[in-house]
Amino acid sequence: MAVKYIRVVALMIFCAIWSMTAMGAELIARWSFDQDAGKEVTDDIGEHHGSIKGGNAAWVPGKFGNGLEIKGPNHYVEVEKSADLELDALTLIAWVNLKAPGARQEVASYADSYGIFVEGVFKALLFKGGGWDVVTGVTPVKADTWYQVAQTVDKNGMNIYVNGKLDAKLATPPLAYQNFAMWFGGGPADNQFWLTGILDEIEIWDDVLSEAEISALFDAPPSLAVEPTSNKLATTWGTLKFQ
Repeated sequence: MAVKYIRVVALMIFCAIWSMTAMGAELIARWSFDQDAGKEVTDDIGEHHGSIKGGNAAWVPGKFGNGLEIKGPNHYVEVEKSADLELDALTLIAWVNLKAPGARQEVASYADSYGIFVEGVFKALLFKGGGWDVVTGVTPVKADTWYQVAQTVDKNGMNIYVNGKLDAKLATPPLAYQNFAMWFGGGPADNQFWLTGILDEIEIWDDVLSEAEISALFDAPPSLAVEPTSNKLATTWGTLKFQ
């Protein structure tokens, strides 16, 4: 009982330190996939709720709590276009478990302008107007294995992280935006690159997180308590949840 109490106190202290020091960036959207029914994918932070297209929801065990099984082709999640997701600097994080990671499959993409996909290794894209820059990771992706993958974008370029570690980086021009929605698991813009696997814990931050911060989220993604204040959602770091 004493050991359990000490562990709980240690987690509370970690959360307090984290909230005061680590997060210069604000978490502006988070899809935890912790539902167990329905065809809506809830944004735990704001109003960016997604809808499942092209098939029924398959809520299955994820990396943390439940996850959503995507069974492409033409089976994906769509989140409506929104100006507050069109950022100059950002971090996109997702957990994914793929059935066959060799062929190109899109994990998450906003407006086909920033996003993460897999093609034997994880890659991230940035639309620069008239074309895309792609940063290619080096870590081989195995089937039926959970990975945390993160993309950061700012004026210094684009990075991709795998399981909390920097995997590759690329100097890029500024990010430009197209007139599309956000998609998880592929989307109608390309009408290909459909994902087959399980998605969990997709997050968007409004600035670049450091490698240490991304690594901390790999070790212990937080559960969040959210309160509306002055027409803006403020996030308060609460307890941690574990597999």
